[in-house]
Amino acid sequence: MRTRSYLTLLLAGFFVFVAAACAPAPYDRQKAALLSEKLKKTDIVNSTEQATDRLIGQCNVFLDRNEPIIVTSLVDIDDVRKSSTLGRMSSEIVANRLAQHGYQVREIKMGHDIFVSDTDSEGEFILSRELQQIGERHNVQGFIVGTYAVGTYALGKRTRYLDTQALVSLRYVNTDNIIGCSYNYIVRDTDLYMWK
Repeated sequence: MRTRSYLTLLLAGFFVFVAAACAPAPYDRQKAALLSEKLKKTDIVNSTEQATDRLIGQCNVFLDRNEPIIVTSLVDIDDVRKSSTLGRMSSEIVANRLAQHGYQVREIKMGHDIFVSDTDSEGEFILSRELQQIGERHNVQGFIVGTYAVGTYALGKRTRYLDTQALVSLRYVNTDNIIGCSYNYIVRDTDLYMWK
């Protein structure tokens, strides 16, 4: 009888040991939680659409849905003559979102006269001194312009995991170069190469 009790106790202890050994280590659980959180934040389309909604939702000036707006490529804050794949794609998302809200968005890829950059790979962005001329030439009420900065940071103080992010600043600027509204947002866990 006593032998059976010891055997039962021994088997129970063995199963507890095996279960504990098979359970993920705290480090693995932390890694899984971080990766899961990062996946929720990687959607550049949703984050850019939400930023566009907030930009137009908190504008201090009236944006007329019957007057065209030009959306320019987002540019690198350190070199405003340079854009990137995601800088250009972000401007496409902004333009699409504005159109979904009923705003007239002037398509500028069709007209080369608005192209300010020297090379085709850098996008259709506008330097501030040219806003008035381009606004008059294309009969627009204003422009959506933006800048971005990219970097890497640690996810917490005691972790080896790094997150890459782009800090984006969107602005609506009228043809007199006056900011009517602005909104800043972060694109987390992004591909830094696509921003360069």
